[in-house]
Amino acid sequence: MAEFQYLFTPLKIGHVTVKNRISCSAHADALAFDGMPADRERRYYEEKARGGVGFMMCFGSASVHPTSTARDWNGVELFDDRVIPFLKKFSDTMHGYKVPVCAQITHRGRRGRSIDLWNRQYGPSDTREPNHRENPHPLEPHMIDELVNSFAAAAGRLKEGGFDGCEVMASHCHLIDQFWTLNVNKRSDAYGAQSIESRLKFGVRIIEAVREKVGRDFIVGIRVTGDDFTERGLDNAQMQEICGKLNDLKMLDYFNVIGGTAETFVGEAAAVPNMSFKLGCYTYLAASIRKVVDVPVIAFGRIVDPVQADKILANGEADMVIMNRALIADPHLPNKAQAGKLDDIRQCMGYNEGCIDRIYTGRGVTCVQNPVVGREEKWAELTVAGGKKKIVVVGGGPAGLEAARVCATRGHKVVLFEKSGELGGQTLIAKRAPGRQDYDGATRWSGLQCQKLGVDIRLNTGATPEAILAESPDHVFIATGATARPHGLEGAEKHVVVSAWDVLMGGYDGLDKLGKTVLVIDEEYGHQGPTTAEYLLDRGREVDLVTSQEVIGNFLGATTRPPLLTRLFKKGAQLFNHLKAESLRDGHCLARNEWSSELQQVGPYDGFVYAYGGIRVDTLTEPLKARGVSVQAVGDAFSPRSLQHAILEGHQYAREI
Repeated sequence: MAEFQYLFTPLKIGHVTVKNRISCSAHADALAFDGMPADRERRYYEEKARGGVGFMMCFGSASVHPTSTARDWNGVELFDDRVIPFLKKFSDTMHGYKVPVCAQITHRGRRGRSIDLWNRQYGPSDTREPNHRENPHPLEPHMIDELVNSFAAAAGRLKEGGFDGCEVMASHCHLIDQFWTLNVNKRSDAYGAQSIESRLKFGVRIIEAVREKVGRDFIVGIRVTGDDFTERGLDNAQMQEICGKLNDLKMLDYFNVIGGTAETFVGEAAAVPNMSFKLGCYTYLAASIRKVVDVPVIAFGRIVDPVQADKILANGEADMVIMNRALIADPHLPNKAQAGKLDDIRQCMGYNEGCIDRIYTGRGVTCVQNPVVGREEKWAELTVAGGKKKIVVVGGGPAGLEAARVCATRGHKVVLFEKSGELGGQTLIAKRAPGRQDYDGATRWSGLQCQKLGVDIRLNTGATPEAILAESPDHVFIATGATARPHGLEGAEKHVVVSAWDVLMGGYDGLDKLGKTVLVIDEEYGHQGPTTAEYLLDRGREVDLVTSQEVIGNFLGATTRPPLLTRLFKKGAQLFNHLKAESLRDGHCLARNEWSSELQQVGPYDGFVYAYGGIRVDTLTEPLKARGVSVQAVGDAFSPRSLQHAILEGHQYAREI
């Protein structure tokens, strides 16, 4: 059993003592209703409280003023007294688990688009954000006063609603740190760019007003970046100076330190690092701020494992750790870790596709790995089935493993057929691509759980209707996955043409067959084409990509596409967008422009790789149905989509047995 030296020791934050050092961050969960934290959102956070989290920070980007409405991503609005009853019910729920609760308060300033909800945009200066690209109106003195009062009023509502504290948002280049950075602040008045003291004035006024409003028996923390990694931005040296000055106010109870900024596409992705970033990537920034402040510092940045978290605390890099996405993947991580059940923790792999990438579009938080997330009201409890049945699952990929796990958990007897010698399905292909080394993490976990639950796993065993019927099943899940979808390119037979799947798995004569120059044809629009291109670039090939979409990886989200494009361009890839490949001729690709319909020739190339997604494989459903068997195809065997679709379907249909 792992021994935790610090992780499960108490810590005093302001007037409150937390029971352990694990915190969820205030993240925009996009679960609010009409701007209010109603029951769906409350149940989402309650599962974390029930799971043993020490400190609850919630409601990321909760708005303090109508000019920064939270409706565009279904967030919480704190500028109206009607929120107080919702806050009271929320805080009472969390306090029932002895978990202190703290909400973020912010104004996003120039972040956003006024056309979304017809609200006016304000900022320190008339400088547009590279990400949202709208010119804001420079804040005038009377409006500055109004916003300062709005922050204080929002904190007051939180206190009246039974909350233990608030977190002033001064990161992600929201309004407060927009005043701090010279990339935004071009003012020449008392809040202007001429000195760090003047740039800090707006934020200092807010902190002072908030503290005056709520008194000392209320936590007031702040979220900052330790380095925004942008040219002329807020580097680590500046942030140490800023945090030192804020600490000298003696009004703040903690500093929550991230890395990056959301003002650029690349920075937005860096602020919520995905699988391609190393674990604990920003703990050094928390350590740097800890040197200049005398209140607790909270570290952030792919802290996904309790043993890793304890080492961060032991090394003195922070006083508390944010394990937000780890707690999304498994809200019961703290209790499992404290009980020594580390194998049972569903560890966050940094997929980002089900959580933050959805949230940035205003859709409610989910998790690629954990189908319960966002559905806690109906799925938080997994009940034992009324009668035990015999279940056969065909396919040991993500859909099949989740179906088997849920069925076994509910008390059914489960047999799983897998034709290969390893569990994981297509995740074993994806994990071979650069930056996707943990893509099979979800199936590693579900496979282990199936073993512990006693699922009869039969590797190297193909399934036939006769073999399935021999088990006398009450129900059968077909989770046989997909194969590479054919390309349909004219002239392909005269060229070297292979699938992206074959490249990653080495399922052909080898890389030498492709030659030195390669064109990757991407009509899957996700990771498949571009990560295969990167795989080839890493092996010395010259690689171009062509797609009919406006951008490579068009189906990827705000935190997954930018790191991928950054790596591709740095490694020398050339991208051809808006072109749909039709034929191959004399080493060239003839592609039709999606807008002008004109043919365009690119090349020449030695070899071609196609990524068109998958085509379902299911030769069993119809024969079994014809023999009266209850059968359900799930995941790619029903229709090739995403990893999250596969796990969700395996989970959903297994609950119904």
